[in-house]
Amino acid sequence: MKVCWKRKVNIHAPRLFLRLRGRAAALLAALLLSAAPLRAQVLPGPVGADSLSSTLVPVIAYSSDEGWVGGAVYSRISYRGDDEPFHSYLQASALVSTKGFVEIQARREQLTTFGRSLRSEAEIFLNRYAFNNYFGVGNTTTFSRDRWDDEYYFFDDLGVGGAFRLRHPLHRREESRLDLSMGLASEYHISYVRKEDSRFFQARPNGDEGGWVNLLESGLIWENRDSEFDPRRGARFDLKVRFAPHGLSDFDFTTVRLTMRHYFRLLGFVTVAQRLQGRHAGGDVPYWELSRLGDDHTLRGFPLNRFQGRSSLSYTLELRTWLVEFPAYGLKFGGQLFTDTGRVFTSEDDTGDLLEDYHQTFGFGGAMSAFNPDFILRGDIGFSEDMVRLYIGIGYMF
Repeated sequence: MKVCWKRKVNIHAPRLFLRLRGRAAALLAALLLSAAPLRAQVLPGPVGADSLSSTLVPVIAYSSDEGWVGGAVYSRISYRGDDEPFHSYLQASALVSTKGFVEIQARREQLTTFGRSLRSEAEIFLNRYAFNNYFGVGNTTTFSRDRWDDEYYFFDDLGVGGAFRLRHPLHRREESRLDLSMGLASEYHISYVRKEDSRFFQARPNGDEGGWVNLLESGLIWENRDSEFDPRRGARFDLKVRFAPHGLSDFDFTTVRLTMRHYFRLLGFVTVAQRLQGRHAGGDVPYWELSRLGDDHTLRGFPLNRFQGRSSLSYTLELRTWLVEFPAYGLKFGGQLFTDTGRVFTSEDDTGDLLEDYHQTFGFGGAMSAFNPDFILRGDIGFSEDMVRLYIGIGYMF
């Protein structure tokens, strides 16, 4: 009898980042691993023929904005025969707080769809952000600590939706591959004003009364990374176009996003991870579809959605390393240093602004891999000119 095990899995790493906002001194957080986080099927035959890996992570946290937050994250990877990198993959999470924050998400991927070699992804979500932020549109919007404490920048936001995507292989050569991606998505958003003396109520951005958005998606994905969980070498280029057609959506707009990622080893034990991303939104764009910076992926340390515009350009540099390993227990601990840079653009900006007025944040964090080398718990703390913010979640950011 052998325990079926695969150490290298090329799938999207599950990423759940709990954004704890407010004064750093008011933050307490714990991301607790369950007592039985991993089950591997014990089956006869060659190692890796058929196996099942599942992980359950309870989450407990506190912030001065959301209050006490509790919930769980679940992931399940199924391997079958010669299917690479997996047969199917399920990731789900549910979080609620004492102050009305709700985040429920589920995503399932599988290698073959409709009996063909089409990698598919289906996802659903329901989010209620009791303390979403709106600072206005532009790269130079102001921030006041007194107004922040007075909830001037806050409003409630509810979003629900789902998507289905397919990836069709166009070209394979050794370790590199090129895929055509296609998809459909549907979302409904609605906002609630917390107080009339607020930035959101005064500005009344496009889409402030909510509405449906039905999207057609298409794009290209090229990559030769050695892993999608813990990449150390290679690159990925991702072009994605989304279109909300007139008559099928309450808003008629198009978004284009180009993301370039690159990884290499430094000194034999440090992974240098870089990501450059540009995005543009054109047409009748609701506020939630604007190009935004200031979240768990960009300008970490700034408040959520700190900068918004029609276009955005951002760059992230991370230095990652594993410091201590305990192979007998399936544990390893590491850390990372990072810096985020970026800015947004509006119709009032010109080409001369392309290289000017970039915002920058710095930070550091820790990582732990438990029981499965592809399962990574991660925490980051980012420093900006506005405040300090803590991020806790699963998987590297990119």
